[in-house]
Amino acid sequence: MSFRRLALSAVLLAGGSAAGRALRSSALLSVAGCLLSSGAIGATTWRPFSAESPWNQRLPADAALDRHSPALIADLASRGPWLVNMKDWSIPVYFVDAADTPKHDVGDSRPGVYGAGFEFPRAIPIPDGAIASPPVGEHSDNHLCIIDRSRGIEWGMWAARQDASGRWFTGLGAVTDLNGSGVAPPWYDSAREYDSHGARASGFPLVAGLILVDEIKAGRIDHALTFAYDHCRTGLFIPPASTSQNAQFDAVGSRGIPMGGRIQLDPAWDVEGSALTPAGKVIARALQEYGAYCGDYAGANVLYGDNSPAAVAAWQGVLAQGDLAAVFTPEFIRRHFRVIDMGSLLPGQNLERSPPHLLAFVLPNGVAARIDQWERTIELPAGVPSIPIAWRAWPEGTTLQVAKSGSLLLTARDGGTSTWRIVRTEKSGKQ
Repeated sequence: MSFRRLALSAVLLAGGSAAGRALRSSALLSVAGCLLSSGAIGATTWRPFSAESPWNQRLPADAALDRHSPALIADLASRGPWLVNMKDWSIPVYFVDAADTPKHDVGDSRPGVYGAGFEFPRAIPIPDGAIASPPVGEHSDNHLCIIDRSRGIEWGMWAARQDASGRWFTGLGAVTDLNGSGVAPPWYDSAREYDSHGARASGFPLVAGLILVDEIKAGRIDHALTFAYDHCRTGLFIPPASTSQNAQFDAVGSRGIPMGGRIQLDPAWDVEGSALTPAGKVIARALQEYGAYCGDYAGANVLYGDNSPAAVAAWQGVLAQGDLAAVFTPEFIRRHFRVIDMGSLLPGQNLERSPPHLLAFVLPNGVAARIDQWERTIELPAGVPSIPIAWRAWPEGTTLQVAKSGSLLLTARDGGTSTWRIVRTEKSGKQ
């Protein structure tokens, strides 16, 4: 059920600014450079979502790692160095006062396909002169993010384009409460599946994990980041993702970090003594303290910075696409990054395994068993009965039967079946 035409390539060289624009912004950039080079950190900047949101939760230095972390990181490293998309293939943010911003009856480029909060009639505040993320074209994401900070609302759009008459259309639009968690319910818990779809393949709000100019100038990013790469795992996800719509090119169901998977830069690595630029050090500290969630498909290993025209001008002399690449090389990624424990992955709509899907399996000791949606296995500690005290499957109405062989058979109302194999382990849970 994938509908996206995601980034064919995330590697586009940042173009130089015009001389006039550089002169107009030189004083501002000089001040920003002084702030960064002097290590002036801790300034308060705006960040979306509640303090309890997973986007705003720090990672402990001894966070439990996923059992497959070394292999996942080795695969991530094989895709190249870290880059920051902040000219093309990113998210342009327009901060507005909705009351004073022109309203637009945004149409659906695919009739009936829209996310939560985008019901008709529509009056979406889009400022005059706004442009979606370049490059513009049928094979581009063309994201557009409108935020009213005072009201705590994001209007996020994917494939946002204007027709010859000036009317805006979108491939999928969604509204997010920025005072909440920033996490939509999984697709199978929504009355409309599209209500769990944001303008990203993961269901993330567009501003989630985005690097803003003010944060780099302040010297601190107080939230997790969003990353993407071409080997992200399709068909599976974990919160804060709510879906997995990445079905592009090298994204397959058997390999890679899924939507919602979280990585972390080793907290023991010496950021201040590194060769990173001042802006690179700000980003590195965020990767140590908060990590980054996999949120989309891209043609390279990328993080995302605001690429509205005003931000692109402000980035000049402050942050460049390759600021991390000289230090965060493939070998560095292999040695200094890790994947945080993901537990049981959840099935996306485009999982290459037919339903019914097992969503939860709770053991007699109250512990949730680890479920592998791809291999169709359930891990149980040796000696623990294979009869759960609670379980859940999708679609609703599915029945569960324990076979004499110890395997489980799920049968949906429409007659569809799936067989799940019990795997006995000495330990359950995190490793």
